[in-house]
Amino acid sequence: MSELDLPENVLEVLAGAERLRESVHGIIAIALVGSWARSEGRPDSDVDLVVLTTEPAALLDEGATSWFGVFGEGIELVRSEDFGLVQERRLRRRDGLEVEVGVAGPEWAATDPPDDGSARVVRDGMRIIFDPAQILARFARASL
Repeated sequence: MSELDLPENVLEVLAGAERLRESVHGIIAIALVGSWARSEGRPDSDVDLVVLTTEPAALLDEGATSWFGVFGEGIELVRSEDFGLVQERRLRRRDGLEVEVGVAGPEWAATDPPDDGSARVVRDGMRIIFDPAQILARFARASL
């Protein structure tokens, strides 16, 4: 998938993911997952990210909201949900685009063999944005 195929607001979210890794300590990998990763996003599709971090509290603690702004101005928290190894923060941009940020520790990608839910996320489409230690790359190969 070429970035040229993505709408401007989705590109802004991906640029925000880059800013997130630069501004929040402990982030070790980021991936775009879901419909946009498999080139099937529509105007009403949300943008799904998986963020692996050694310090989840920096993104998940009750007062940890300053990072929301990397995705644009006027970001509001829509929902927080617990999916076991992944904690979701669903955000809404001023333009209505929703950004689902799944925050997990490196253990999410270290399961051997991968658990069904995590492997399904990969099989349903994953585009690695940041992965210097190849954690997500290895996980993707194990999940297919």
